[in-house]
Amino acid sequence: MKLSQDSKLIEKSSMLNRIIQAFAFTVIGLFLLAMFGWLSVHLSKGDKDFGFLNEPVKFMYSFPDMFEESVEEAKTFALPKTFVKTRTTFQPINKLEEDVFALTSYSDTNNSRTIAVINLKDHSIQEKWTFHKEMMDHLRVFHPMLLPNKDLIFSLDQHTLTRVDSNSNVQWVQSGAWPHHAKNLDNEGNIWLSTYPNVYYGTGMYKHVGREVSFKDEFINKIDGKTGEILFNKSMAELLYENGLSNYLLTSGNIFDPIHVNDVQPALKTTAFYQEGDVFISAKHLSAILHYRPSTNELIDYIRGPFNSQHDVDFFGDSSIIFFNNNDYSASMYNYEGPSKDPSKVVFAGDLYSEIMQYNLATKEFSYLLKDVFREHEIFTATEGLQQFYAPNAVFVEEQNDGILWIIKEGEVVYKNVLKSQHEGFHHLPNWTTILTDYE
Repeated sequence: MKLSQDSKLIEKSSMLNRIIQAFAFTVIGLFLLAMFGWLSVHLSKGDKDFGFLNEPVKFMYSFPDMFEESVEEAKTFALPKTFVKTRTTFQPINKLEEDVFALTSYSDTNNSRTIAVINLKDHSIQEKWTFHKEMMDHLRVFHPMLLPNKDLIFSLDQHTLTRVDSNSNVQWVQSGAWPHHAKNLDNEGNIWLSTYPNVYYGTGMYKHVGREVSFKDEFINKIDGKTGEILFNKSMAELLYENGLSNYLLTSGNIFDPIHVNDVQPALKTTAFYQEGDVFISAKHLSAILHYRPSTNELIDYIRGPFNSQHDVDFFGDSSIIFFNNNDYSASMYNYEGPSKDPSKVVFAGDLYSEIMQYNLATKEFSYLLKDVFREHEIFTATEGLQQFYAPNAVFVEEQNDGILWIIKEGEVVYKNVLKSQHEGFHHLPNWTTILTDYE
């Protein structure tokens, strides 16, 4: 009986101790919370210095914001790279007074892609084609082409080239070459483009000081627009070798992909400076444009100058070409000790953005178009990017990496916007958008 009473007394004493401990911890916790609040207020005001406590306290009171940012970053990582986070400071511009129809492509879900005609004036969709197929979530539809009969020609990046009719019925699929980037039609309705024979293995090789170096070769192809058959096939490695230019492969910063053709533009007429059927080839990693004549296998000109990593070469009148100069690095950035500690010894070398460049085939001179506008609005894309003069004094620009579409008319930005996606806070990554000048 006495043991039982002692046991009860011990249990009551233990419970009382737990209550006292809980109360003490609560008081201490409230004191520390109040102290933390006081420290946080004065640190945020900057009117007191608490020595070694400054950084730990700052970390604690900024943690909720850091957690929120981490959640947002997780959302970004969860989405395929075909979606771009829209900057909170982004301000669209739309002063268009006329309809401007754009052919573009974007991702709906991981396994569906849409090609659409959009009126940029009001962003209304005029018509669209959606394709469902099991594919990698980042796979893009590259540079779709809408033919007069409403057939579509498009490629899945480095996979297949496909033609479908106006009802999305497949007409042909060319899977023997891996296309990438731009496609252009000649006068006979054939398609000129660059392709890889294989994107994973080196199919080109040169010897450097006796050592074999393999690299990704690529081909200039002409594809029959009606059947999808390959009509012309020319190795870029062979073209350089035949003309004694293999050493230019060493100028590229990318050893495995030293050429990287992104546009093959066929001449549709003969002038004093080129013949119908000639092609102008933009090789990004060589920072060069090649004037090539497939009919005679002649390299007419190898154009280099004040540009780097360019895209999208177009004809501009009868004696000039224009192209999108990305102005980005063609080589890796090496580690160095940082800027000089003496500011007086730092030499300013320029303020570089992307730009539209013109090359006069008669005088061999370069000039800049709308350079001031590009700098004022900080237009820059490290990869891809294009320009299209679709009307007198009106040019469409795709700033691809940031997903921003521009229209500049008579030196003024009249349109700046993105293609909003189904994901709030994100927009679609564009894929070589084309302005349709004869759309009905």
